[in-house]
Amino acid sequence: MRKQARTILAFAILMTSGEVFAQKISNNKEKIMTNNSEQNEQLRVAKSYYEKINSGDFNDDSYFDLFTEDVKIFYPKFGFAEGKLGVKKFGQQVRNLFNNLTFELDKFNFIVTDNTIVVEGVEIGAIHTGAVFPDNEISFGKFCTVFEFEGNHIKRMYCYVDPDHAGQDKEVVDLLKSENKNLIEIEHKTIEAETKKVVDEFYEIQSGKKQGSLADLFADMVDFDLPGNKEKFPWTGKRQTKKEVEDYFKVLYQNIKSLKFDVEYIAINGENAVAVGQLSSVILKYNKVFNAQFVNIFKIRNGKIVKYHFMEDSYRLNEEMK
Repeated sequence: MRKQARTILAFAILMTSGEVFAQKISNNKEKIMTNNSEQNEQLRVAKSYYEKINSGDFNDDSYFDLFTEDVKIFYPKFGFAEGKLGVKKFGQQVRNLFNNLTFELDKFNFIVTDNTIVVEGVEIGAIHTGAVFPDNEISFGKFCTVFEFEGNHIKRMYCYVDPDHAGQDKEVVDLLKSENKNLIEIEHKTIEAETKKVVDEFYEIQSGKKQGSLADLFADMVDFDLPGNKEKFPWTGKRQTKKEVEDYFKVLYQNIKSLKFDVEYIAINGENAVAVGQLSSVILKYNKVFNAQFVNIFKIRNGKIVKYHFMEDSYRLNEEMK
């Protein structure tokens, strides 16, 4: 009997625990459903705020009813305001600032958590001077607003946006843009100085004015091209590696004797350089002198030659060397 009583008691405890556990799950589900329902309603209110501005309905009771009585708002350069009177004052100031204002709701991003909604959006329109924004060069129409809710009403609305919507604050724009231009110009000049240094060194070594290896000036991988008839002139053709470039110079000077190689000028733009000049060489196999103009194209990156194209009258070279 005692054993049977203990079994019945254990079963009763188990059933009671199960009911309590089931009730907790049910309560949690109801809480989640309630939270989701409340957040959906808050999201609807946030969207409704922008829809009313788009339609011009932001001076009637339905607009002010979106807010709590003690709502707090913030807008850059307007500052802070409280209550529905503060909302009304803000609306009046907005009318002074804009001729028209539209929010592109399809481009909005809503981040919803607890009683807070963060909106990342895009706005377009024209300010009081008639200037249209954004121009997507200085002004971009981007903004972010934080809504805090009490129930289904907006308790706090802080908007973060550049109030110079049309980018007409020339002093600030010039400071920001000129700084960027200065940095770009400095970087460009630095790159050009490096390009000039490598190209000058190349011709100094080639002319014998400076000791060194021409191949060492090249990157491990290179776009190298010297068009020509490779069967007759083995130094012509394409190369891709530093080792192939090293072999090129060996083959070149085994087959020609340079009489003149004058660089007339070098043009540099960033990492690119073009040299133009006159050359005169004896082609040893044919014991003939070849005179020609040349164009030498370089690209320099990280202090190394990554592109080297040498162009001369390869057709005439082929025709004269017979």
